[in-house]
Amino acid sequence: MTHKPTSLFRTLLKSLVLPGVIAMGIGVVIVHNLVEEEYDELQDINLIGKAQLLLEIFERSPANADLDTLMAFETQLLNAEEQTQYWFMDLAGQTLAKSDGATPALQLGNVTEGLITANSHRYAVVSSDTFTVIVATPMAERNEAIRDVIIGTIVGFLVLGMFFAVAAYRAARKSAGVIARLSANIAQKDEHNLTPIDRQNAFTEIEPAIDTLDTLMMRLDAALSAERAFATNAAHELRTPVAISLAHVQRLKARLHDQALTGSAVEIELGLKRLIRLIERLLQMSRAQSGLGINTVRADITPVIRLMLKELRAREPDNSKLEIIAPTAPWQSRVDPDAMGIILSNLFDNALKYGSGTLPVVVDAGTPGQIIISNDCEPLTASDLAAISERYIRKTPGSEGFGLGLSIVQELCNQSGCRVDISSPCDGAARGFMAKLTVPEDIGA
Repeated sequence: MTHKPTSLFRTLLKSLVLPGVIAMGIGVVIVHNLVEEEYDELQDINLIGKAQLLLEIFERSPANADLDTLMAFETQLLNAEEQTQYWFMDLAGQTLAKSDGATPALQLGNVTEGLITANSHRYAVVSSDTFTVIVATPMAERNEAIRDVIIGTIVGFLVLGMFFAVAAYRAARKSAGVIARLSANIAQKDEHNLTPIDRQNAFTEIEPAIDTLDTLMMRLDAALSAERAFATNAAHELRTPVAISLAHVQRLKARLHDQALTGSAVEIELGLKRLIRLIERLLQMSRAQSGLGINTVRADITPVIRLMLKELRAREPDNSKLEIIAPTAPWQSRVDPDAMGIILSNLFDNALKYGSGTLPVVVDAGTPGQIIISNDCEPLTASDLAAISERYIRKTPGSEGFGLGLSIVQELCNQSGCRVDISSPCDGAARGFMAKLTVPEDIGA
């Protein structure tokens, strides 16, 4: 079962927005309850006051009480269904007077002094020693008022929530962006760049983790530097004694007349030459690991290519075994000349070493930005092609190679922005091995 990674952005957004949504919901409920309670209390007080006023006026002159004139302001301000209705009754429960809109459907069956809600109305019943008055107002008006307040509250909360959500989104996005930039900076680190991590936008809480990474990279850099220094120094130190030993063996071979002893000297000479080639490869690998690939200045690399082709021709002067197509136009690039020389040297060595058929090795540098090296051999399988670029992997266990050439080429290509594509068989053939080196002109721009 795969573990789905947790998103920092979504976590921050949920942590900020979800509590805000819950708080807004609770706020709406609280506002609704408070408004409903206080508004109902206010309206009930007003309803009881209105009932007491009507009762006092009616008691002073039951026969001539002009109640309709008293309630005329409601007729002007309110619709008929929103106006106050009233009934006056004697102690026996007989109706003495009532408003025009006081229909029998609104009248209460049992009259009890106080406040009651029935028939979609709020009733106030007030009694004196002589009369009882019942005043009713529609609940629709007060419900509408409460509803408008709640809608306004919800709209206000939504607007506030939108601002809060935008602010939370921006804050979460900014925080995630800081982490992303920090991650991008860490991703740039490799064996050639172990400088301290940029802390310009790092959070204080992440500083301890960055300190730990910096310490780890310092230790790793020291270990890699020591390893490279050892390989370089060891290779340099070995070159002189090996060269001296080779010279003595060659002199000794020239003086020997015994075929058995001469054969032994030849074997020693071949072994020393192979050791010299290994030392050369180790030095190349050390230089490749030091980050040789890119030059700071754009320059024409054609002279380097011509020099390497000249050395290649010196190694194999037979045109039937080696065909060379030289470059015809300048190549502007920032590839380091030494890196280009090492790349071509290894590709040429590989082609000469493993060319086993009747067809010649072909080096085509006639197309600007591209060099194609091909040799005749048995076709390689896909697994062989995938393996030979790895370090210490050779085409055949008994070959004279060391399994370093193509890995050095790949390392320098990765550093310089070049690309080397290997394929087998060659394009349009059933045999052979082909390496295509591509050097973009805008490299490093």
